[in-house]
Amino acid sequence: MLSVVSAQADKVVASGKPLKLYEAYSTNPDCSSAGNVVVRVVQSPEHGRVSIRPAGVFPRFPETNIRSVCNRRRVPGVLATYVSQRGYLGPDFVVLEVLFPAGSGGRIRFPIRVM
Repeated sequence: MLSVVSAQADKVVASGKPLKLYEAYSTNPDCSSAGNVVVRVVQSPEHGRVSIRPAGVFPRFPETNIRSVCNRRRVPGVLATYVSQRGYLGPDFVVLEVLFPAGSGGRIRFPIRVM
């Protein structure tokens, strides 16, 4: 069973501009990839679109984690980006599902305010 969590706060973005929703990575202590992370849209936005693509991302491991040495360089990951319909102003909503190579995963709800 996957856990469902909500983003900490509404994401805010200007109409028609890209918004980084989420980035994910699975990293070995030597900063190489520990496998592919799968990110997919479970609930599409009503007033925009989400693109998901492989990307180099900067991880955010705590200093106590052996992988924290990787925080200063890009590692293989996945990036999810939202763009509203041009001219749209108001709320939107996206749900992403994330599956990590070791078998864990979850769903994340993203309330979005387009201004």
